[in-house]
Amino acid sequence: MKTKPILIAIAVVLLSACSAKLMDLTQTDAERGSAKFKGVTLESLNQGKSIFQENCNECHGLKRPSSRTEERWNKIVPAMVKKLNIKMGKEVIDSRKQDLLLQYLVTMSAVPKK
Repeated sequence: MKTKPILIAIAVVLLSACSAKLMDLTQTDAERGSAKFKGVTLESLNQGKSIFQENCNECHGLKRPSSRTEERWNKIVPAMVKKLNIKMGKEVIDSRKQDLLLQYLVTMSAVPKK
């Protein structure tokens, strides 16, 4: 049957489209983040972005950081980290990584609209 490969291809395309294309980080982002969080650097934001990309699609597609407010990310991230750690049966994201993840998401949630 030829429809099965076509359906699989369509499913792959749709799932790929659900994942957010994340912006490259710049020094401007680091400066915006450091106004809110002490010690934020371009490197630490990139670490937070990597944590986001490597872990947050375990259960769902990646969301754009700008899709949520700072207040929402501050509620969502601890709950999701707890769920992920339970699901994996170990501490995948510790408190330091959670802080980096939150700093990235909160900083990028405030990206000015173009």
